[in-house]
Amino acid sequence: MKKSWGVLLVFTIVLFFSLFRLGSVTLFDVDEAVFAEATKEMVESGDYITPTYNGEVRYDKPILFYWLMALSYKIFGINEFGARFPSSMAGILLAIALFFFVRHFSDRTNALYAVISMALSLYFFVYSRASVTDMVLTLFVTLSLFSFFLSTKKDRRYIYGFYLFSALAFLTKGLIGIVFPFSIACIYLFVMDGTKGLKRAFSLKALLLFLIVGVPWYAAQFAIHGDEFFQQFFMKHHFKRYTEVISGHKGPVYYYVAALAIGLFPWIAFLPAGIRKAFKEKDPLLLFSGVWVAFIIIFFSFATTKLPDYILSAIPAAAILIASGMSAQDVRWKRSACGFITVFSLLLGIGFAVAPSHLIKIGILNTGWLLAAAAMALTMMVFSLYATITAKSAYEGMLFITIAFFMLMLIEALPLANQYLQGPLYRFSLYAKEKARGDERIITYGINSPSIVFYSGHKVATLRGRDALQSYIKEKGDAIAIAKVKDVDILTGAGFAMLKKDNGYALLKRQ
Repeated sequence: MKKSWGVLLVFTIVLFFSLFRLGSVTLFDVDEAVFAEATKEMVESGDYITPTYNGEVRYDKPILFYWLMALSYKIFGINEFGARFPSSMAGILLAIALFFFVRHFSDRTNALYAVISMALSLYFFVYSRASVTDMVLTLFVTLSLFSFFLSTKKDRRYIYGFYLFSALAFLTKGLIGIVFPFSIACIYLFVMDGTKGLKRAFSLKALLLFLIVGVPWYAAQFAIHGDEFFQQFFMKHHFKRYTEVISGHKGPVYYYVAALAIGLFPWIAFLPAGIRKAFKEKDPLLLFSGVWVAFIIIFFSFATTKLPDYILSAIPAAAILIASGMSAQDVRWKRSACGFITVFSLLLGIGFAVAPSHLIKIGILNTGWLLAAAAMALTMMVFSLYATITAKSAYEGMLFITIAFFMLMLIEALPLANQYLQGPLYRFSLYAKEKARGDERIITYGINSPSIVFYSGHKVATLRGRDALQSYIKEKGDAIAIAKVKDVDILTGAGFAMLKKDNGYALLKRQ
């Protein structure tokens, strides 16, 4: 009965953090707002084949996520909740799949630890509540790899799931949906059985299923847009993104080590023990999870463009290894893990304590929640220090502190961050929605903020440079502009008058 209550509690937490106040803050720029607007245009135009953003074809991502969001819009309306619901549902399904998969090959305790370490992490908290493709991709990659592993250990017919979910991942984010599942599967088979084992990853009948599900939309895009689709979708948004820095997103080769440490804290502390256990016991599930995590981390560590979400598909496998580390009996490794949490929690506590003075300087005056966050971090330090000294687990205490911390993020930190980053743009967008003519574009100078398109209901002319601005206003009668305060002189020199300024942004109107 106790374990049953534990399962109920964990999944109540997953549901709560995936859905609670999901639509309470406005969309964040850039990615959330651009997906939400592109899907809005899809629903309004009735064209469910070619996504557009701001009236122009958008080649960045495949179609499946737009379809899921469009369905959500049909059910919940075109709003923030509707935009984010597909990611939340993907997160919930991912947690369920992870639990039952680990329980099948291990036990209920490890299954619960795996779900806890994944669902109560910053990675899950952010991407299960964001209208971006990453959580849906992670779900399909995970289901594909779970199906593959089941096909090798239980029933060969699971190979169809391997190919089906890979096809859905391919329709969610492109070639990654093929590269990740098949590379990880082949490396694992090679490690376990050498080259003779590789044939178990391939099936002609399953390949036919992949082609039926994954290829038609790509064929339609080639038929409609030809080489332009190939150049934009595959060359720019796949190969150039890997080999070149896109939008300034770069980092050192150890970037993802730091991302994992922050994104999976405090549970990341038990990952080394899980890795050690995989090598020591040669457990197939743990070795498979190790190959899974290592491949994705190494693959993106050598990419030129780096973003934290790139390795989200490795998090379920990391959670399996973490769960193994949490249940390990070696006292020294437990003490080392708890010692790491002790030090990291102390540093976090100090950071939260000194942060208010810095936030006040940039105009964020409500900083009382940071003292609560500091207190939580120091309480975590006390629990982990106790565990370090006594070699006893303090998982329940860590669990409830982590829950309290994410509640604080939802109720206090997230609305503040949203107001600071998006508040002025949201208010200016509503002004433009009310005042602009039906076919008038909103001029944005020097900023890329898709939320303006979403909330104003108008197309946007994104301009940079005085010459581009002067050339545009000679041809167009558009009157409303939004820019950074530092660029106001450029616009006033072109005949605009400033109406309002707010937190670094300015609303202007042509005289």
